[in-house]
Amino acid sequence: MPKFVVDIGDYFEFWGQTAGEVVPVMQERYKVHVESERDYLREKAISFCEWNGKNYCFHSRDALAKSMIENGLLEMID
Repeated sequence: MPKFVVDIGDYFEFWGQTAGEVVPVMQERYKVHVESERDYLREKAISFCEWNGKNYCFHSRDALAKSMIENGLLEMID
């Protein structure tokens, strides 16, 4: 299973089968309650965009993770 690093102002590592698993890891880590996962993805995409001014897709876990990788917030290290 690959190891991922997240650097969103808070640096942490997690093990996951896909990069999209970053979403439930962040939900658990930050204990954010929203009505749906779609709302959570949208909220994270907006906050990342405001933070570094880059574009983030949020139609799925994998889309947000891919955008995070492309914009340097998520990296597979192992």
